[in-house]
Amino acid sequence: MHSHSATTNIKSVAEKLWDCTIKVALVGAPNVGKSVLFNTLTGQQSMVANWPGVTVDIQIGKINVRGEKACIIDLPGAYGLVPTSPEEEVTLEALLTLKPDKIVALLDSTNPEGSLNLVLQLIEAAPERVVVAVTKYAISHAMGVHIDVEKLSRVLGVPVVPVSALEGQGLDQLLAHIASRETFNTHKLWIDYGLLKEDLEELANNSMVIEAAEHFRVTPEWLAIQLLGNNESLLSILEEHGYHDLVSLAMKAYESAMKKTGLRPELYIAERRLAFIEHLASEVVVRRKPAGSYWQKIADVLIHPVIGPIGSLVGLLLTFAAVFSVNTGFPLNIIFRALGYEGVASLLDEYNLASLLDLAFTYLSNIVKDVIPGPAGGLIGDGIIGGVGFVLSFLPLVMLVYLFLGLLEDSGLATRMAISFHPLFYRFGLSGRSVFPLLLGMGCNVPAEYATKSLPEEERLRAVFAVPFIPCQARLAVIIAITSVMVTSILEQSIAITIIYTEAIIAALLTSLIVSRVVQPRLMSEKARLLYQPKPELIMELPPVHKPHWRVVWWYVRDNTMHFIRKAGTVIFLLAVITWGLLSYGPNGYTANPDYSYGAILGDYVGKVTRLIGVGPGKDRILGLALLDGLIAKEGVLTAIAISLGFQEESVHEAIGSLGLTFPQALGFLVMITLYFPCIATLAAMRSITRSWKLVLAYAAYSILLAITFATITYHVVVLVD
Repeated sequence: MHSHSATTNIKSVAEKLWDCTIKVALVGAPNVGKSVLFNTLTGQQSMVANWPGVTVDIQIGKINVRGEKACIIDLPGAYGLVPTSPEEEVTLEALLTLKPDKIVALLDSTNPEGSLNLVLQLIEAAPERVVVAVTKYAISHAMGVHIDVEKLSRVLGVPVVPVSALEGQGLDQLLAHIASRETFNTHKLWIDYGLLKEDLEELANNSMVIEAAEHFRVTPEWLAIQLLGNNESLLSILEEHGYHDLVSLAMKAYESAMKKTGLRPELYIAERRLAFIEHLASEVVVRRKPAGSYWQKIADVLIHPVIGPIGSLVGLLLTFAAVFSVNTGFPLNIIFRALGYEGVASLLDEYNLASLLDLAFTYLSNIVKDVIPGPAGGLIGDGIIGGVGFVLSFLPLVMLVYLFLGLLEDSGLATRMAISFHPLFYRFGLSGRSVFPLLLGMGCNVPAEYATKSLPEEERLRAVFAVPFIPCQARLAVIIAITSVMVTSILEQSIAITIIYTEAIIAALLTSLIVSRVVQPRLMSEKARLLYQPKPELIMELPPVHKPHWRVVWWYVRDNTMHFIRKAGTVIFLLAVITWGLLSYGPNGYTANPDYSYGAILGDYVGKVTRLIGVGPGKDRILGLALLDGLIAKEGVLTAIAISLGFQEESVHEAIGSLGLTFPQALGFLVMITLYFPCIATLAAMRSITRSWKLVLAYAAYSILLAITFATITYHVVVLVD
């Protein structure tokens, strides 16, 4: 065993850390990907420090993280904190003497059971300082090894971040935890040590153990485990720091524990920890075997240069049609209505998930407003309950969409679909990966925005700005409602919808080009600009094809849905309440009539833009208020028109007809409605992804300008053609 006589010379290593505000230790077993992560974080700018007394080097890299100067200390590979080699002795001694502010415990995702032992010991020692980095995440996914990161984090009580150092995945999140001044531990990790439970509790409550634990910045519980397990390296360190009585206490406790268990205590402790690891792995790890020939044949078709894109597009459209039909009835309601099955179409309109949720929250809102009259009831009923209902109305579609994406992702088919679409999207600054968020946008732009998280950083910003131009189901409902009233010919209705969708797709692709050619270069440093490629290459490793596993798909659905609720839901709720206030209050105070609200006043100003599409005074105010309501959700456009003209919400078609818009005016208005930003929920999602209100507000202004421009051009062109 290595002598610790050199401990007094630790200052020679500590001096290299003098200017760091945060000391971060990377701790992991050999071959877990620690060196790759260290080099990626530090940019390979590091210095070597030789640990006193042994010929073992540690690497130290200094980086700036969110205003903090962090020293990243790459400690030697270790399988545990009970040393059996000089490298493990250095790791233990460094943790106890350098006392790092943060400890990054590395978990190998290709063999999680093998590295959980060290991770558990680190969490037992310093739970408030540990963040777990799950390494080789992309590789393990390709191998068919899946880890429920969210549940693992809940069980361990510390942050768990999946990282792929070479691809840059998860590094921003890891650095955010490193720079955070908050403690990590959410609850105490509990491992059942069986017969030794009382002995460990007695030791942990001993005043000498508590004092030593505070000195070395570890928990008394971990120190008690090491003392009872006869960790000789730790006992040597304790003696060198003057804790001689504690060493004597440990020897007595060790003998007592051996009599109680009939085993050496360190072996008993190891067995109990191994049992915990096996149980935990069974809960959070799923291993897949390659699928049979049937799935492989599908995969081969999808990467065919001609059949692949066609098959992928048809498959995606059919699947999304099924998802959308369950949520809103569309497009099955349109198909049944065209075939003459009006009753079936009406059932789909009334009893889809979105309608049922809307009925439930409307009913609850009306009850509250009856019980609590006046502004307070309106705030609770329409503002708060309406805001919550608005958020929850997205959940069925969000969950169904993520269910579908999870199936594609886990099966390995998603990668092959991306490859088939790449030649088309490449021309517009996007890769084949972007097909998923863009097609998702036809259902709802909110989950479509969150789907861009899987894209590389440079491509992600382009897709984030392009996705909102794809008409969602809410805009489609407005388009169908207005065209069905203003245009009697089915041919003209089809032409109108085709024009609108064509302009929307052009706007999306044009926006991607503008972002890639103009916006992104301006956001980069001069050095980064030299290496910038406006057209993304598609470099993807083809994972084995698997039959999807329900647990892995459920993890995908659960994690992404909860992310939507936490991130977008808060902003949607707040903005919904603010908008309720604008439509419920005016210069004379509270009003039940939106015509006398601040919203109506704003509608007067907003409505002036509709004069560019030939709308005269009077009608412009109504359409302006409709445009304003469309900021919350595009369905609000129809409601605003009905209420402004004195109709009930159920009489939307009559209200639209009473407007008396010409075909060019109606088409121009629909183009305007389609192209300015979809709703506040989409803006909230964009803010969550870009983390920049500046970029989101710039997009909002750009989309409004583009909508006005396209609508004006469309109106004048149609007038000339007529």
